Amino acid sequence: MKTLRQRLHNTTTANLWLLAGLLVALLPHLLRIPLIISAAASVLLGWRLGYELHYLRLPPRLWRWLLALLAAIIIYSSFHSLVGRQAGVALLVLMLGLKLLEMNGPRDFSVTCYLGFFLISTVFLFTQSILTGLFMLLATTLLLTALVAQYRGTEYHDTQHISESMNLRKAALIVAQALPLTVLLFVLFPRIPGPLWQLPNDRSGAKTGISDSMSPGMISQLSNDNSVAFRVRFASEPPPPAQLYWRGPVLTVFDGRTWFNPDHKKPWSKVSTRSRYQALNAAISYTVTLEPHQQRWLFALDLPAMLPADSILSPDYEIIARHNVEQLRRYDMQSYPYYALAQTEAPPERPYLQLPTGVGPQARVLARAMLAQAGSKAAMVKRVLQYFRQQPFYYTRQPPLLLGDPIDEFLFNSRRGYCEHYAASFVFLMRAAGIPARVVTGYRGGEMNPLSDYFIVRQSDAHAWTEVWLAGKGWLRVDPTTVIPVSRIENQLDRLRIAPDGISNVSLSWAHQAWRQLGFNWDLVNRAWNQWIINYNNRRQQDFLQKIMARFGFADIDWQTMILTMLLSLFAILAGYAWWLLRRSEMKHRKDPVQRYYTNYCHKLDRSGLARQVAEGAWDFAQRAQQRFPEHSKAIVEIAGLYNRLRYAPWPRKEDVHRLQKAVRCFPNRIKYPQALQE
Repeated sequence: MKTLRQRLHNTTTANLWLLAGLLVALLPHLLRIPLIISAAASVLLGWRLGYELHYLRLPPRLWRWLLALLAAIIIYSSFHSLVGRQAGVALLVLMLGLKLLEMNGPRDFSVTCYLGFFLISTVFLFTQSILTGLFMLLATTLLLTALVAQYRGTEYHDTQHISESMNLRKAALIVAQALPLTVLLFVLFPRIPGPLWQLPNDRSGAKTGISDSMSPGMISQLSNDNSVAFRVRFASEPPPPAQLYWRGPVLTVFDGRTWFNPDHKKPWSKVSTRSRYQALNAAISYTVTLEPHQQRWLFALDLPAMLPADSILSPDYEIIARHNVEQLRRYDMQSYPYYALAQTEAPPERPYLQLPTGVGPQARVLARAMLAQAGSKAAMVKRVLQYFRQQPFYYTRQPPLLLGDPIDEFLFNSRRGYCEHYAASFVFLMRAAGIPARVVTGYRGGEMNPLSDYFIVRQSDAHAWTEVWLAGKGWLRVDPTTVIPVSRIENQLDRLRIAPDGISNVSLSWAHQAWRQLGFNWDLVNRAWNQWIINYNNRRQQDFLQKIMARFGFADIDWQTMILTMLLSLFAILAGYAWWLLRRSEMKHRKDPVQRYYTNYCHKLDRSGLARQVAEGAWDFAQRAQQRFPEHSKAIVEIAGLYNRLRYAPWPRKEDVHRLQKAVRCFPNRIKYPQALQE
């Protein structure tokens, strides 16, 4: 039985480099596509590895056709389509795995490598983070190493002296040489508004963060997700923590378990924009950098005083974009932290008083009893908040499952929930008492990065609160979670976030504080990456180049000037490369020990009266030297043979270099023979 080391020695190293590069390129997709497709791709990759190690055989052509048909069926059954972002990438993953099963020869190898490069580019359809960029740079380097190893193995059949580190260094050098051109094209290549292509609508694409519906447990699932939802930079002093409510979808209809808004299903152009409010203070200015979340919500502080481009304000004061946010979006905003909504106009009973029949019978009885005790609708709001404060309600990230009636089970049995439980039950009690109410979802709070001047709002800051309408006061924001005593908030971080004005006696361990500090540093790097790389659009490109060109006396810059500058810069870089290669070749020639030893040998013969001609080859010169100095014929032939082998062999051996050095050292400095002196 052969050992694994022997099997690795007998296989083609280029194929192993290729498999390593494909594995790195596949890893981000394997965590994103359905499990059955990930498992199939892993099996195909492992099958080819088993073949390279001489454990398995490749399947015949008929089997490959059947596997291709099965792959198409799996993808269609998973996505109900063969096109779109998710389905298209899954199809590419499986077809690339099948290509490995028929790869045979240099042509198939090159095609598979190029498919691997294309697979790398598809990763950026889902994420453009800095870690993704570095990870895909590693995959690119591995695939280039495979191409280098394949070329050297095809060009030079004797590859026993080619080390894999040499192939890796060559690929890394190619990547390093491409970086200046990459930076130049990134900065100067004219950017057009919008994408160069439009992907089909991908309904199966993953959605993150706040959704357009809410049911028990949905928001609590985000409580441990520390990924960034958006970042905010205020132009002046930020508002107090009690006013940091980032408004998102407003939910008006309850079907007994899920809250939703039927207007969210309408096309963007058919959403009504009727809204009335009164500002009670001056507007504050800030800039939001929103991460992609695959939906149309644009988050802003209550209450927006302006709208970003291509967006509208719905009747429920939601900012709705024309298209889903599928890439990083940066927009300037102004908001009124203190405001009054629709004080004079009573809202319609539908949908703000809608309740499903047969749901929450105990809650309805409780609401009527509270209203009778309160005496007025305004007092009813305070009475319900007092009920949450005095009764043993707990705020927890791990609420129990509510399998039956979610309202009655929460209010009278479990009394343990997250913000969505409190918001849903509060709106239910309000509507049961005849008070118009609605659920508002979004984010609450945020965390100032102590290393910079911006707020970080994470998915764990997702929150749900309520709004009630009272005659003469309009819509009022009511957050029932803020009345829960700090002692009944289980998570320490939630105490900081939920407690009024962030006041609590929370103490974090030194390890937690160190981890948070490391997170702030990393987020600062990510913000710079997003600002200068991801968000480098046509407007920022124009502004950046305008500042650069202004220093050289150009008052304005258009796309023609940009292209001319790019071409001249490309010419300058290529000219620099050419000069560097020539200089490197010259320096290499000077430092080449083989050439140095042979030049020393020629100088010895020159001192003996035999000079080498300018265009004379090593063998021709050796033949003349043999005729002149036959006594040293053996040494002359050895030196000429070693020089030719070291100079023209694809991979010279170090022992031959030492032999040449020794032969030249032993060759006499000056040969004093009568025939030499006579000439």
